Amino acid sequence: MAKKHPGTFENRGTHQRLILYCGGRRYTYRLDTFDRKAAEKFAREKHRELMKQRDRSRRGVDHDTRFSELLALYRRDEVPGLAPGTRRAYGDSFTMLEEYFVAGELGDPTLDRIGTKEVKGYLSWRRTQRRAGKHQTPSTAPISNRTLQKDRAVLHRLFDFADRLELREGNPVARVEQPKADPRSPVLLSDEQYETLLAKCEHSPQLWLYTLALGETGGRCLSEVLHLRWTDVDLAEGFLEIRSGEEGHRTKSGKSRFVPMTPRLHQALRDHAARVRLVTYHGVHSPWVFHHERDRRGCKAGQRVKSMRSAFDTAAAAAGIPDAFHRHDLRHRRVTTWLAGGANPVHVKEALGHSDLRTTMGYTHLSKEHLRSLVAPLAAVASPTSEKQA
Repeated sequence: MAKKHPGTFENRGTHQRLILYCGGRRYTYRLDTFDRKAAEKFAREKHRELMKQRDRSRRGVDHDTRFSELLALYRRDEVPGLAPGTRRAYGDSFTMLEEYFVAGELGDPTLDRIGTKEVKGYLSWRRTQRRAGKHQTPSTAPISNRTLQKDRAVLHRLFDFADRLELREGNPVARVEQPKADPRSPVLLSDEQYETLLAKCEHSPQLWLYTLALGETGGRCLSEVLHLRWTDVDLAEGFLEIRSGEEGHRTKSGKSRFVPMTPRLHQALRDHAARVRLVTYHGVHSPWVFHHERDRRGCKAGQRVKSMRSAFDTAAAAAGIPDAFHRHDLRHRRVTTWLAGGANPVHVKEALGHSDLRTTMGYTHLSKEHLRSLVAPLAAVASPTSEKQA
């Protein structure tokens, strides 16, 4: 009768020893159980794992890859195809992963030595570890569960990548529960707050136009609006083209799309073009809609403006906007006003560049004023009665 398991079991008194042979090599394992079914299952799984390792070795795939080598491969092959904002977020996570898995007590282990225990250990360690800024020392204040979620997601993608390359078997992160965190609630500006914010930006024509473009198109603040070129502005038809893939730049979705301009934005871009489009900087015209108009430390006139965060935050504070407000909240506001105004959700999805309609509907944080429509019919029915009583 054929055996139900590979290898041989030896009774060692307090435990069993399993002996397996694979590819001419002998492997031994200690089992602290005498349960026959559990031992046979363990033997089959270990033998299957050894056979796969042998097959990978025959094909020239190194199953002794270390964590630092996996990070280097991922940075080389996967990171360049990500959007700029995603690359920055991944870079933050990579720094902490290297500190724990490579420079820490684990000492750059091979991938097959990283299991759920090591993944849980990293998340527990990370909870009290923060990256130090340029002029700051590391802080031990607990980080948010949203940051833990992000780091777990990056680690999950790393091991998915390793599994696809057959550098290891399976993904240990998949067996570790994701930290629970409440989603962030965006700050939706009222019409009055929006106009006040724009008024506080008027001292800088480009800051005012940037803020207006965010509010009127719902474009992303770094990877989209600040990458607009004059060739992306169609004043005749009234459209902006958000391009992806040009000269290595990629949007978050990786897809190009058209966004219609409101009359206000259309006129603002027309005025901006009349002011700077024909100006030459160091003998050439700038291709960028948002560009430096004079030489400054670290940048030359005509170069693309890479960030307006500081100036934007200063204007928001001067306008009395709550501290929790982010530039990205203008994207939420644009979706809210489009959908509340009766716009087709599919058209909104296309204008935002989402690949899934469910993502678009996740932006529908309607303000409380829009919810008055739910009780408007009741108010209309009640009003005649109240008038008679009066």
